Amino acid sequence: MREGVIADNVVKPGIARSWRRCYKQKKPGITISDRELQQRQMKNRVLIDISKPVIKDLVNIHNLNMQSFSVMLMDSDGVVNYRINYGNNIVSLGHHCNETHCGTSGPALALADGVGTEVSGYEHIRPKAHKWHTIGVPIHDGSHRVVGALALLNTTGQCRPFTMQTVSLAAYLIEARLLQQQFLMNVSSSIMDGMSQAAILVNEDGTVISANKAFLHLFQASPDNLIGNTLTNSLDSQASYYFSTYLEQESPFYLPIKNLGGRNDSKQIFRIDRRPIELEYNNVLFMFTFEVANRHLAKQMPEKKDAFADLIGHNQDFLRVLDYARKAARLNSNVLIEGESGTGKEMIANAIHQESGRKGRFIAINCGAIPSELLNSELFGYEDGAFTGARKGGNPGKIELAHGGSLFLDEIGEMPLPMQVSLLRVLEDKTVTRIGGKDSRKYDVRIIAATNRDLWQEVKRGNFREDLFYRLNVVNIKLQPLRERKDDIPLLAEYLLRKCCSQNNLGKVEFEQDVIDALSDYDWPGNIRQLQNVIESSLVLATEGLITTDMLPYYIIERNSTVEKFRSAKLYEIEQAVIKEILSRNNGNISQSARELGITRKTLYNKIKQIEGM
Repeated sequence: MREGVIADNVVKPGIARSWRRCYKQKKPGITISDRELQQRQMKNRVLIDISKPVIKDLVNIHNLNMQSFSVMLMDSDGVVNYRINYGNNIVSLGHHCNETHCGTSGPALALADGVGTEVSGYEHIRPKAHKWHTIGVPIHDGSHRVVGALALLNTTGQCRPFTMQTVSLAAYLIEARLLQQQFLMNVSSSIMDGMSQAAILVNEDGTVISANKAFLHLFQASPDNLIGNTLTNSLDSQASYYFSTYLEQESPFYLPIKNLGGRNDSKQIFRIDRRPIELEYNNVLFMFTFEVANRHLAKQMPEKKDAFADLIGHNQDFLRVLDYARKAARLNSNVLIEGESGTGKEMIANAIHQESGRKGRFIAINCGAIPSELLNSELFGYEDGAFTGARKGGNPGKIELAHGGSLFLDEIGEMPLPMQVSLLRVLEDKTVTRIGGKDSRKYDVRIIAATNRDLWQEVKRGNFREDLFYRLNVVNIKLQPLRERKDDIPLLAEYLLRKCCSQNNLGKVEFEQDVIDALSDYDWPGNIRQLQNVIESSLVLATEGLITTDMLPYYIIERNSTVEKFRSAKLYEIEQAVIKEILSRNNGNISQSARELGITRKTLYNKIKQIEGM
């Protein structure tokens, strides 16, 4: 080959042709930029969504007989748009796998020749691939154009005899689903073209799939600038904000929207209807119709976003708590929020203030973070010269600053008893006297307190005043820990990931499904705050637009492994494992272990004898 001579009686003709092409044009393998990758993934969104479940099934089929392999989805240029690595990290998203950049391989030949191809061992032109076995099968659209390829790379040697047939069958399944999806989209577009109303078709990300002529004419927009872009990118900030808020609602709404063509800044009021179109394989499209409405309908526009909208969840108990908090917001009663650290107590308090309509500020103070000797001056303020180091002219306290608004007392259970007496007096007569001052001033302040303790138990122990407890506990809101609303974890994780990406100006990042499963199995002692921290730390490692399980903290992976082990175990096996673990942790101390297990020492002895007798 070095001299350009190939033994035709040894090398298969297709491989020989590929070698000759690669010998003339081979370039170093490259990985495209994250920005270009995101553009390609957006362009191939439908293909990727359809292929994902098929690729996961392929991995599950082959992980029983291969130790190290990758299943990839490439676009028509040979760029990896989606992949699952099993036992290796060889294949990266955005990598060029065509002949030009990676030489002779199964997927490269599949794209070059348009047919399914296997390449084994030395047939790969790159020396480091001489132990590999690669398979590539092209994927065609309804017009028989190659739109991508499904590929399998086995890094440990020869694949089993029927692997080629399995990959081919998977590629044909993707083609069939793609054809069906395209047919449904074409039907939807044809329906829109026959409508007199302006209409667009968008996917779940808000990306415009198609627009009818009435829409293009009404907004003076061109298909090139609209198709493939998000509609909200073309709207002014106010309309974009409300439009994205209403993506989840089916009822019509009214918005003023500027001319999308950008020729003038005039706005018109539009009635917008949303119609979901359910496609196969968990895909949904949305058809939006736009009609010019009368000016008086502008009154039907929402004046503000619901302050509780950022409290994400669909757990029924959690939704009942939110509904109760919304109703409580309309009153002026004091509120006590109870819940573990990290459950969102301050977010609930802020939402209650925002929805209350009170004109003053929301002022927060952490009663456990301020030394007891300074808490008095923080709450009530002080006059000039009240004590050594006092600010000239004095300083207003938090209660004074919250006049007309709400004062959030976080960790109220940490407040010292003498300070509780002073707070009780404020709640009774609404008056405050600054430290070092003589005059009392009356303030209109709503108190919202929060604690991660059982405050009634603190009352019983004498750590918290009973009369103050009753003053604060007019409206009681109990927030569930995250372990009691695990059905919300996938939704929360996706929301927090999008929020973190937006705050850090990052492109689209997704979770591998195994990550969602691992997050859902974990008990989250630090609740939502801990979940957010885990997502942020994993995002640092997600350089390829995908968060995988190996990017999660070790304690979540270990917990997940333990859960998986116990899922298939019998009850007595789980009991034995727990007893052995606790005995080991307590160095064989029977009394301590029995206390942790909640059983008597005699019962524990009997269970140990049963274990030893097995």
